[in-house]
Amino acid sequence: MERPGPHGLPPLDPGRSPAVRLRAAEHDERRRGGPERAADERFRALVHHSFDAIVVSDADNVISYATPAIRTMFGHDPDALVGVNGFDFVHPDDRAAARQRAEQLLARPGGAALQTFRLVHADGRYRWVECTSVNLLEHDHVGGLLHTFRDITERKDADDRIRANEERLEALLLHADGAVLVVDTVGRITWSSPAAGTLWGLDESELVGRALTELLHDEDRREVVRRFTSLVAAPQGQAARVEGRMRHADGSWRWYESIFTNHLREPAVRGIVANVRDTTERAMHEQALRLSERRLEHQANHDPLTELPNRTLLHDRMTVALARAGRHGTGLAVLFCDLDRFKVVNDSQGHSHGDALLVEVARRLLAGVRPGDTVARFGGDEFVVLAEDLRGPDEALELAARLARAVAEPCSIDGAETVVTMSAGIAWAADADLEPEVLLRNADAAMYQAKEAGRARAVLFDDSMRDRAVERHQIEGALRRAVSRRQLQVHYQPVIDLRTERVVGTEALLRWRHPTRGLLYPATFIGVAEDTGLIVPLGAWVLDQASAQTARWRTRPGQQDLFVAVNLSARQLADESLVEDLASVLAASRLEPRHLHVEVTESMLMHDPAASIEVLERLRVLGVRVAIDDFGTGYSSFSYLRRFPVDILKIDRSFIHELETEPDAAAIVESVITLGHTLGLELVAEGVETPEQLARLCDLGCDQAQGYLLAPPLPAAAVPERLRVGPDLDGGPGPMA
Repeated sequence: MERPGPHGLPPLDPGRSPAVRLRAAEHDERRRGGPERAADERFRALVHHSFDAIVVSDADNVISYATPAIRTMFGHDPDALVGVNGFDFVHPDDRAAARQRAEQLLARPGGAALQTFRLVHADGRYRWVECTSVNLLEHDHVGGLLHTFRDITERKDADDRIRANEERLEALLLHADGAVLVVDTVGRITWSSPAAGTLWGLDESELVGRALTELLHDEDRREVVRRFTSLVAAPQGQAARVEGRMRHADGSWRWYESIFTNHLREPAVRGIVANVRDTTERAMHEQALRLSERRLEHQANHDPLTELPNRTLLHDRMTVALARAGRHGTGLAVLFCDLDRFKVVNDSQGHSHGDALLVEVARRLLAGVRPGDTVARFGGDEFVVLAEDLRGPDEALELAARLARAVAEPCSIDGAETVVTMSAGIAWAADADLEPEVLLRNADAAMYQAKEAGRARAVLFDDSMRDRAVERHQIEGALRRAVSRRQLQVHYQPVIDLRTERVVGTEALLRWRHPTRGLLYPATFIGVAEDTGLIVPLGAWVLDQASAQTARWRTRPGQQDLFVAVNLSARQLADESLVEDLASVLAASRLEPRHLHVEVTESMLMHDPAASIEVLERLRVLGVRVAIDDFGTGYSSFSYLRRFPVDILKIDRSFIHELETEPDAAAIVESVITLGHTLGLELVAEGVETPEQLARLCDLGCDQAQGYLLAPPLPAAAVPERLRVGPDLDGGPGPMA
């Protein structure tokens, strides 16, 4: 049995080969000699040395002759190909088309055909060829089909790569998140990608030839044209980013971000390339965030009922006013105004009636002051008026009398006539070095003097009104002795994880067991401690006690992750040794830094943001976690919140108390929780007192909570039992009297 040849082809017998017979005939012809023989030999030399391979086959495509170039091109011995069907070398996928083209050629004597297909190389690989076939079956000297082969594999591969790149580019342009435009130097669109249809609702024919400015919003056109014009004169490859609104085919205005790049000197482009992306959703989101931030900042600085400035904004304006008075040598007055017997009206007519009365009083006060004066709600039924550029205290008294008369005018609320009077205390600031707190205290003291004098009057503060100062001095002395006499105590209010309903930590709260006045809360003495500097040693003592106590509790089973939160005062935060002191306390108590949370207020941080950030960074390096306490009542600046390295936000109890009744409070709480989680912060709700508040906080995704519903502040001895039992989230102990 014969063994098959390469690629499954039948073996060839060179002895029977037509090529051998052809060479014998050539030998005979050379023996004959003559000019014809010389010309023929020249032709044969050209054919034999041609770069292209030439093959002659019969009508069935059986090879009868092949030039030596076939060896160079395909690695086959030309003699070995004689007698083999040429279709056997064609790629199976191309064979049918090649046969069809050969049949068409056979029907056209003298005709020619050009086709491309793949032929197998001797090494088994296929190569692309361009084949020109001529039907010379009736030619006297050929008598067959003449095939000229040229290897185009490299060209075909290059074409395929170019085609693939073009297809890939087309797909990218079609599916890209945005459109690509080419704009000439006068701003006319000369080309657009398919994605433009999605972006503007316009197809290519509607965009090409159109001026780019026709799509732009009137308010954005000037800036876009300015950027575009400057880019036309810029170096090749320079880019500019532009944002603006463009009209969609449906008539709406949408926000777009465009990157213009100068490709004017690139032959394939010759224009400004604009990569345009629809940013409407992002722009709307950013706008909503800005509105939310402004709303929260407004809420943080204004009273939600009357829309008047609150204490925080009042303090800022007083600080500015005092500085301005010092520069200009002018005077200012602070009027501390309190409604007389407002509680009687509120209790007898209801809170809604009382709120409506407060709103009306706020309106009258605003109407009675001069442009530039500030009317603030200080709290409850207390209002403060800041009046600048007054000629003297007498003018301040005249202002107070005018406001008192306006407030005392009868007003109709819900059909009922109500009359209320106002007592006012006036503090005159002739000394620009006075602090806002001093002015407010003086005005408050004068207001109490007006109350004692019979109400419905204004009293100017003088040096005889020092009772409060004396009392404060007495408190200061007693407070200094309280530490050594062990009258100070630390109570701990549990903090509950709302997902697991477990106590995960406590907040340390200072109490003073006064020998004659009983248990005093911080509001009674913290102000004195801060003014006198006692807050620093008191704060250090609380830190030491709370850390040591918590370290002991954490040795109990299941309490290894218990933390303690300790409030820092402004003086402590400004103390250069704060971080070192904290490190010493942690080392002494063996409490891990992450189990100590320090709480600071927004106003403390905003007093000197740069210094605050530096301190907070050092605390973070130490490993202590930082919480912003009473969040929402201070500056609430989200731009700074992103910069401050904090871990926890504690939502102020005032928002929690209004969670069920005030839509604005609920919206603020929801926004704060969403913002906090976006920034990777934990959220703790303060002052939770009702099951409804707790349920709402759980729905909003708040992380932790504390308040009398869950647990009141407890002496250290009572905490272990609470840790063991946990809170009763279905009811709780309720607010303490």
